[in-house]
This record gives sequence, C-alpha cells and structure tokens, in this order.
Amino acid sequence: MNPALLVADVGNTRIKFAFLTKGHVQDSLSVLPAWLRSCITPQAETFEWHPLRELREQLDVDVTTCLMAGSQRETLEHLEATWPTDFPAPRIIRSATELPIELAVDHPDKVGVDRVLNAVAVNFLRSDQAPAIIVDCGTAITIDAVSPTGQFLGGAILPGFELASHALHDYTSLLPMIPMQEIIGEFPPVIGRNTRNALRSGLIWGQVGAVNEIVLRMSASLQSESVLQPQYFLTGGAAPLLEPHLRQHFRTYPHLTLQGLGCLAE
Repeated sequence: MNPALLVADVGNTRIKFAFLTKGHVQDSLSVLPAWLRSCITPQAETFEWHPLRELREQLDVDVTTCLMAGSQRETLEHLEATWPTDFPAPRIIRSATELPIELAVDHPDKVGVDRVLNAVAVNFLRSDQAPAIIVDCGTAITIDAVSPTGQFLGGAILPGFELASHALHDYTSLLPMIPMQEIIGEFPPVIGRNTRNALRSGLIWGQVGAVNEIVLRMSASLQSESVLQPQYFLTGGAAPLLEPHLRQHFRTYPHLTLQGLGCLAE
C-alpha cells in the first residue's frame, strides 16, 4: 500500500474530503500533494463514514495523516468526536492564524481558512519573488493576492453564480430562480430576449466582467511593488465556466484548497 493523506475542508454547507498522495519535483518546481479522489457530503447531524472507507479500499492506500480545516466550530467538534478509529486522529486547523504564512491583513483571525490555504498552496507553485493572484469560484468568488515574499495580502469577495441567482430570486417578486445547471449550460447572448436569458446574461457576463476588472486592478497594484509580473491561479467548482473568458493566463488547480491543506503534512 502507498501512504496517503486524508484531508477535509469543512465549509458552510458541505464537507469536502480528499485522499492525497505526496507530490514530486518536476521542472524545478515543487508540486502539491497529488489529488487521488474526493468525497463531498452536505453537513448533517450524522455523517456516514463508509464512503471514505470504500474509497480507501478502492485506492489501496494506507492513510498515515489526517488534516481537517474550517471555521464551522460546531461541525469540526462533531467530526472530531465521531472520527473513526481506523483512521489516524486528525490535526484540526480552526483559524488562518495557525497556517504557515504571514497574514498582512487588518484582522488575521477573521480571514477565511480556505482563502489562506489557497495561498499556502500557491507559495509552493509560484516563481520566487513573483506575486500571485488567486481566483476561487465557489459559493462566493474570492480574488486574493500574495506578495512577492509570500504574504497573504487579502483581496476581494463577491457572490458566486448560484448565490447571485438566489439573491435575485429571493429579493424580487417576479424574477425566476436560475439553477446552476442552467447557468453552466451554453453561454447566453449578451442581449437576453426573455427574462431567463437576461438573467443568465447578467449572472455570467457580470461575473466575468467583475473578475477581469478586479484582477486587472489588483495586478496593477502588485506590479507597482514588484519587478516581476503576477502569476495567476484558478480554482473552485465554477472555474471551467470562467476560465475561457479571463484575460490573463491562469493556471487551473481544481483542488487547490484541499492540496494546500495537504501541504501542512509535508
């Protein structure tokens, strides 16, 4: 059996587990712990552990280290209390201040752990002395900056596609809810000739425009203090929707947050 890591990202509505293995050295760049398989479950009072056991058997790995991170204290405590004895006891990260990165922000203890885990991972990927910009497309879209020396500088947060759709539906009387499956379908014309297409146009092209504008302004800010141009990294479930329309060249890592958590086991 090959040794593996089990990592868990405890979010607001669901828990993402992943089995990772150690990375290699390729092209003189440190590679992140490699993703093997994931298991995503909604938060609930009871959690079924058998899917993870089945994945472990299918992968034929020996889990030597478990790490868990998130800001949902009650869920973390519940998972810790019910953690199965046939997996190693997890190391739990409850605050971004516990991570091996300098937080150059006003309130380090209030920064989302997932945002900083992305920065931890990017510090293994970016070129020396190059600043970085990370776009994470989840429930919220976060756009964060990393300094040339590896500091987490903060960034911007805006609603993700589905969250924006919910807001338009919930706070108006006539606008329909556009489900994520419809949002991620074919790209709509900019001029929507019915309400649904007008909503899809606003949701998709509005987010594309917002991300491009923030990245452009953030790049200019970083370049004013660095001799190297920023490097760009993209992650999150909606990343494939955005990527073709981003003006900068982004390197896509679908599991960046979980791999950043895996870096703590190095």
